[in-house]
Amino acid sequence: MRSSTETIIGALRILANDIESEDGVANAAIAEAADRMEELCSERDMYQRQADYLVERLGETQVRMIDAERICNKIYMARNITLSEKSMLSAFAEIDKNYRTQNDGN
Repeated sequence: MRSSTETIIGALRILANDIESEDGVANAAIAEAADRMEELCSERDMYQRQADYLVERLGETQVRMIDAERICNKIYMARNITLSEKSMLSAFAEIDKNYRTQNDGN
């Protein structure tokens, strides 16, 4: 069974305080090891948050691309249907209204 990193850091800090050495080198080395482990954990957590944020943004971008593709398909269909100019403008207005309604939450 593996101990958590936090447990190891705590144990190192206790050892750094409890070990008796003449010159204090062992204490300093152990304390520095605990500090470095703590720094690495903080960096790891920061990078994980950044990765999570990027994954979330990627998902949102994919949804927007799908929405844009749907709108392009509707425009393509509207162009290929012989409508009067007034009907064409009405169709585009409806497409725009639907798009804005769907994206009001974003």
